[in-house]
Parts: sequence; C-alpha cells; structure tokens
Amino acid sequence: MNGNQALQYRLCPYESGGKIVGRGAPAGGLEALPQFRPEDGEPEPVYDELALQRVCGLLNKACGVDFQNYKRSSLIRRIERRMGRLNLTGMEDYARLLADERDELLALGKDLLIGVTHFFRDPQAFEIIQKKVIPAIAENRRHERHIRVWVAGCSTGEEVYSLAMLFHQFNECSAEPYAVKIFSTDLDSDSVAAASQGIYPEAAVNSLPKPWLRRYFTRNGDLYHIDKDIRKMVVFAHHNMVEDPPFSRLDLIACRNLLIYLRSETQQKVLSTFHFALNPDGFMFLGPSETIGRLTHLFVPYNRKWNIFRQKQPPGPGPVFASEIDRGDPSAPQTRPTAAAWRDRRPLKDVQSFMKTDELYAAFVDEHMPPCMVIAENNEVIHLSGNVNPYVTLAKGRPSWNIYKIVEARLAVAIVTAMQKVRKEKRAVYYQNMKVSGSEPSSPVNLIVKPFSLKNKKFDKLVLVLFEKPEHLGHPVRAADEFEPSVNHRMIELEQELRQAEESLQATIEELGMSNEELQATNEELAAVNSEYQFKLQELAEANDDMDNFLTGTNIGTVFLDTDLCIRRFTPAITKEINLFEVDCGRPFGYISHNFDDEGILSDVQNVLKTLIPIEREIRSRGGLWYSMRVLPYRTNDHVIKGIVLTFVDITELKSSNEQLLKLSYAIEQSPCVIVIADAEGKIQYANAKFTEMTEFQMAGVAGSSLRELNHWDASGTSFEEVWSVLSSGHEWKGELECRRKNGPNYSESVKILPIKDRDGRIIHYLKIAEDITERKQTEELLRKSEMLSAVGQLAAGIAHEIRNPLTALKGFTKLMNSGGQHGNYLSIMADELERIEEIVGELLVLAKPQAVDFLPKSVASILHDVIMLLETQAIISKVTIETDIEDELPLANCVENQLKQVFINVLKNGVEAMPGGGTFLVKAEKSERGSIRISFIDQGCGIPEAKLAKLGQPFYTTKNKGTGLGLMVSYKIIENHRGSMTITSKEGFGTTVVIELPAVP
Repeated sequence: MNGNQALQYRLCPYESGGKIVGRGAPAGGLEALPQFRPEDGEPEPVYDELALQRVCGLLNKACGVDFQNYKRSSLIRRIERRMGRLNLTGMEDYARLLADERDELLALGKDLLIGVTHFFRDPQAFEIIQKKVIPAIAENRRHERHIRVWVAGCSTGEEVYSLAMLFHQFNECSAEPYAVKIFSTDLDSDSVAAASQGIYPEAAVNSLPKPWLRRYFTRNGDLYHIDKDIRKMVVFAHHNMVEDPPFSRLDLIACRNLLIYLRSETQQKVLSTFHFALNPDGFMFLGPSETIGRLTHLFVPYNRKWNIFRQKQPPGPGPVFASEIDRGDPSAPQTRPTAAAWRDRRPLKDVQSFMKTDELYAAFVDEHMPPCMVIAENNEVIHLSGNVNPYVTLAKGRPSWNIYKIVEARLAVAIVTAMQKVRKEKRAVYYQNMKVSGSEPSSPVNLIVKPFSLKNKKFDKLVLVLFEKPEHLGHPVRAADEFEPSVNHRMIELEQELRQAEESLQATIEELGMSNEELQATNEELAAVNSEYQFKLQELAEANDDMDNFLTGTNIGTVFLDTDLCIRRFTPAITKEINLFEVDCGRPFGYISHNFDDEGILSDVQNVLKTLIPIEREIRSRGGLWYSMRVLPYRTNDHVIKGIVLTFVDITELKSSNEQLLKLSYAIEQSPCVIVIADAEGKIQYANAKFTEMTEFQMAGVAGSSLRELNHWDASGTSFEEVWSVLSSGHEWKGELECRRKNGPNYSESVKILPIKDRDGRIIHYLKIAEDITERKQTEELLRKSEMLSAVGQLAAGIAHEIRNPLTALKGFTKLMNSGGQHGNYLSIMADELERIEEIVGELLVLAKPQAVDFLPKSVASILHDVIMLLETQAIISKVTIETDIEDELPLANCVENQLKQVFINVLKNGVEAMPGGGTFLVKAEKSERGSIRISFIDQGCGIPEAKLAKLGQPFYTTKNKGTGLGLMVSYKIIENHRGSMTITSKEGFGTTVVIELPAVP
C-alpha cells in the first residue's frame, strides 16, 4: 500500500478525535467525541439559544433543577449526545420531542447529573485527609468533641462512606471518641436513595483493601452492605447547594468534581456559600481539577496538589483602624463585608452602643497617627488610614489593591523588601528620607514597616506601613538599606516586568484552570459514557456467553443463513445430520450434504426467503430418526430481514410416543368395556364410545358431572360415600352396581374404579372400568335354579342311598331269620334299623325346614362298635372278617352321633364291598401324637387306581359299578363340619386305607 492509498482524511488536530472514534463504528454504535475549534475564549458549540432555553425550562419543570447554571459546553454536549441516539440534528426538534416524551426528558436529566464516583477516589488525597486534616479538625474541636461534615454532590455515596470510615478509624484510636455527623446531599433523588441503602455490587468495592472490606462491609450474595455503625454517622438528603440554604458550623466540606460542570459565576457563589458554612479554620476538599479562582481572600491552600483548602477570615473594618468607610466617606476605598463578617455582625442595638467609642478611635488615628496602611501576605492593601493620598496612585487598567498598583514603583520595592524582613525577623524596618514622587514633588518621607501585631495570632500575617514626615529636611541621610540609583532603577524595571509576568501568569493559570475544569468535565462525561459502554459490553459478553452455551448445550439443531443463503452459524446438534464444520461458515447452504431423505429443504428455504411465510413439517433421516423442521425468516430488532433460520427438533421419541398413545387411544375408544376418566374431584373428563352406546348419554352431556350421577346407588346396595372413601385413601374399589340409562331400564355392571397417581404419589385422576353383566346375571340365575334341581336330585339319591343301607341290613336279618335259630338279637337290631330309617325320614323333614344341629361329647369307640355290629352280618355274608384295635381310654369327640355313624357305615360298607372274595377288614382307633382321635379303616380289597383316587369325593363320581358317588361326598362334608380330616390312600391290588382324624374334647 503506498502513501496515496493510506491517506483517507486530511484533518485539523481538533477534528481528528471525532473522526477516529467514528471510523469503523457501526451505525448507531460508538459516538464521536465532541469537536471543538480553537477559537478565542472558551470553545462553545453552535446551538439554538431559544431551543436550549426551552430544553432547560422543561428540565427544570420535570427534575426541579435549573441547568442554566451548568457550563454551556457540557450542557450542549450531553444534549447532542442524546440527540445523536435519536438521529436528530436540530435542537428545536429535540425540544419538541421532549415536550411529548417524558421518559426521554427524565433520561436527559439523569445524563446531565453525572454520578461518577468511587470509594477513596484519589487515594493520596484521602491519605492526606486521614493523616493531616482529620487530626487538625479534631484539635480544633477538642473542647466540643463534635465534628460536622458536609459532602455536597454525594452521588451514590462511595466518597461519603469513605470519609465516614476514616473518621471511624480515627475515633477507634482516640481515647475519647468524637461525635461525627456527616451530611450527604445531592440533586438526584434516586442517587440519594441508592446511597442511603448502603448496598454495593462486588465491582464497586474491588478497589478497597481487604481488611477494610471485611471490617466495614457484610457480604450478602453478590452484594455488599455497609456496616451499621458507618451508616449511622451519615444523614442523606435531597439538596440544591446553589439555591437551598447551606448547612452551618461545618468543619469539613467535600465537593469533588462537581464545580467543573458549573459556570464561573455559579462556582463563585457556591464557594462563597461554603465559606459561610465553614467554621473558622474549617477545611474544604475539592476535586483535583477544581480551583477557587479569585476567592483567594476566602481560602488559604492547605494542599495545593489535591486542592484541600482552609477557611480564611479576611480582615475587615475593625475598631482600631477607623477608615473613611467607617465614617461613610465616599472617597475611601470600599471593601465588601465577607460572609463571616455578616455572620458575626452584632445586632443593631449593640452597634449603636459602641458608636461613640468608634468615633474616638477614628479621631485618635486620624489626628494623632501618621498616615498608614495594612498589607496582607499576598501584597494586597486591606486598610488605609490618615492622609495617604501623597503616597497612593491609581494605575491604569483593572482596579487593584496590590501594593505595586497603588504605590509608586520605587517606594513599592522598598516596602515589599522591608515586608520580607519584617515577616522573617519579626522586627521593624526603617527607611529615612525616602524620595516620593507624589502630589508634592520630591517630598521626602520616613518609611516604617513593622509587624501589625505580635500578640494576636489572627493578625500575624499582616504588616503595618507608616509614612512619617522627616523632622530635619536640610541634610537627607541615606538609610542603610537604601539602594543605589542604577540598581534601584533596574530593580524597578524588574519588579514591573515581574508584576506583568505575574499578571500574565495569573491569567494563564486561570485560563488553564478553566481549561482543566472543562477537560475534567469532559473526562467525567467520558468516564460515565465509558462506564455505560463497559456495562453494555459486559451485558453483551454475558449475552454472547449465554447464547454460545445455549447453542452448544441445546439438542435443537439450528442453522443460520444470510440473505445469500450462506452459512452464518450453526449448533453442534445439527452436525450429526448435516455435514457441517467450522470452515463451512460462509459457504452456500446448497453445497452442504445432509442425511435426510427429503430433498426439498433448499426449495423450502428459498420460498421462505421470498414469501417470508414460515414453513413447518416433519422429515425423516436415513438413520430412521424423525425431525420437526421449521424454516423462519431471520428478523433484527428493526424488523429487517437478514436471512433464514432452520431448526431441527428430534421428535423420534415423541413420534413413537404419539403412535403408542394413538394405539392406546384407539384401544380405549374401541374397548368393549365402559371407560370413564374423572379428575381428582370426581368430575368426569372423558368417556369412551362404549359408554355412549351403553348409557345413551353423550360425552358433552356428562362432562363435568360427578361420578355419583352415573349409578343408581339405592338399587346397588352400596353408598357412593363408601366408594369415595376407599378411592380417596388411594385404594381401588370393585364390585357390582346398577347403572343408569338415559332412555330405558337400568342395567347391571361389574365395576372397578382405581386412582391414577403421579410420580409424587398424588392422585390426579380416577379411572372407571365397567362391563355390562346383565346377561351374565340372568344366566347365573338360570344356572342357580338348575343347580337347585340337581341338588334336589342329588339329595334324593343320597336319601335313597341312606335308606338302602338299613334296608339291606334288614334283608340280611330276614334271611337269617328264615334259616331258623335264635332271632332275639336280630329282632332288636332290626328294630334299631327301622328307627334309623325313621330318623332319615326325619332328616328329610329337617332339610325341608332347616334347624340348628347340636354337637355333643360322644365316645367314638361306642359309635364304632354300633356300626360294626350293624354291618357284621353283611361282612359275614361276604366272607369278610372285621377285626378291631380300639384303645380302651379314647378321649371323647364333640360330634353329631348320627352323622359320624353315617360316615363310618359308608366307609365300612365300601371296604366290605371292595373285597368280593373275602378277607380281613381292620378297624383301628387310637390317640395321635397331636392329641386328636385317629380312626383307620384298612381293607384287603382290589385297591383304587391312582388316576381315580384324585377324583374321589366329587359328586356322582364312584369307583363301583353301581352307585351315585354321593356317599363319599357327604362323608367328606360331615368330617369337614366336625373340623376333622379324611384321607384315602390306596394301591391297586393291595387294598385301601381310610384315615379319619377328629379333634378330641379337651
């Protein structure tokens, strides 16, 4: 690149700053620095005065602040800055906008109230405050032990609390602490409110030393709270120091970097107010770029570098020096009473009482004292007395009371030279027969220069100059300190040059002070702007970090395209389907390969860019995953289209879940069961089609109604409260209910209602599943009737079986009787059997009319003997020998004797019949190891096959060729009713064993 190519602008120095800042800044971005032209005096931007006055009036009305006191340059810069943000060029337009937009008006007011402050700003200055100023204040107040401080323009309170911490540390080191009260004021009510909270972010306290931070702050999260002891020292208030009355009797006033924004006359007014508010020898602490201007008679520098000043009491007219002004002489020099003089002025009555004394002093000085003048340390004449006209002249130009301005040059040199010796040696200096070019040509004078007072320290810097006429005029005597004429002439010239240089230097200093103030104001404004930009940059950085983390962490694949459909940015989640790398940024989207089966993505992007209508559809990847693709236009905050945004959301699981839900939905909707879903309060939210089919109620008609209304609870025999109590406790309920129909009779349903719970175990729904059981109940009723008929048949067969047994015995006895022999016993047995038949008939009557059965303690051995005797004849006929093994002392059994006989007869008869070829049948009765009665019937018959053994006891099942199977079934039931057990074991070809166990009577 050559020089011609590098040269883009030819600028004056004062134009380069704004151009450099503006160069490369985006539209609406960084603002150009304010431009000043090197004109005479203070550089003032060009502006519309009427419009500016209107803006200031609006600000004064809205904020209660008269910004007319602000420097025009600072005021206009801030206004132009706000105008630049709104793209306005004319102040009149801006004034019209402010009249309608109150928010902008308040924002401008906040901009003008620049609040740039820090804890211990300028640490070296605060070190001087800590080590010198505070001890000096404490020394002045050692008797009252009460210190008052005013911080004017406190902003958000950092410097206030800085001073409070210094005073607190001083008190901790003092034997007797001082009562310190700090008044902290500001124009901005919001700043005062924030300062009074005493809460600061971490960035505000980072500059504090760690011990101070731990000692005076309490951390709460990311915020730091000022210590309560420090907060109690400070009183915050809204205050306008230009217009409102000041505080009084103050020992220290801190007003840092506020005066630089005010006009010169306002600065002088504020400084005069400070002088009035301070105690004698009180301190004033200004910013490093602020000066006291021409008010050197009010303040004396204490530390020039850091602008710490001390109050100075300017000597005014006193009782010793009665001048012309005291007597009202208009020709006498006029001195303006200071604020301290007005403050200490006596009441009118007291002044009148001393008037005669003042006249006495005045007459004494004028008539008996030679002409004299009092000179301060800055070579300013502060008092004249007597006829000093021959020695005083008025110089051209601006009026001044400087000794060089009002006294002839040669005499002024002598006076100033003598003043230096007087101040240094504290003695009087005499010049005899000094030649003075006054009204009387070459009239000599004796000059006496001496300390004004050696006793009163208040006047130790003042010097008294006396003009006496010499007594002997004939022989002028040269004083020892008289200068040679040439040297004197040269000194006069040098003094004049020095005076001119001092005046020029003073003017330069004042101009530099003004420039420095202006520069400091600009720096403060730039600091405020920089702080805003830093905050915005931090917010932007955080937003970028958040966006980067979001884009990196999100599972949503996103691609950003510009208006040329080139890649701008993409998220990592999309790289598994679209083959993108970092180097692909800037490449056309159409050149990038992808793994989708759909080839219409690019055409969708082009259509959206053309029509600005978003597109959303589902696409499938070659890997079998499903995505919801959305194509949207990329809009800026200004609604400008800058490209396209594609998002791809993996909906594979969602789609699978939807399919499953769809299946479940179809299953529920087409279920043959009635399904109703209610909320946690029992209000119906869903009912399937089967419900509508069964009840003829539509979903819209029952939605929101209670589950109670679906059933006929009176006919169901169950109350809804009972069901709801079970459900509310988290358990399911099932049973049979009568259900209502909209049109037609009720129907029966088998119902299961169960609570549906969430992951936390809370009931969120109730699910009712019901099935129509009307037909089933009708079928069960028919079956019940059929079973009753069958049971009657079974009962008839059982009765026939029971009657057949005694009849068989009777037949046997009849045959024996026909064979001859003794028949007495047989007749007895036959009578018993006939009675038994009568009992069986009685039992039939009992079945017809059921009655309670009594269990009585009976002897099992006796019952067995009776049964064996009954069947012994049949056994003999069948060639079967019945053997017994019955223990003598068997316990009694709680039983129904006839029922046990029926069981024993059935078992013994079946055993005899099982041995058609004869054999031995063993009947054994004993007490078991558990204490129960065990009866065993052991035959030697053919046995029972294992396949048939399991079916014994079933109705109508028998192993005999003829029989109903009811006898064994009834036997099982009888033993069960006696709380006993009956076990049958058999092996084919080896016989059968029947074991009956009955509980014994304790």
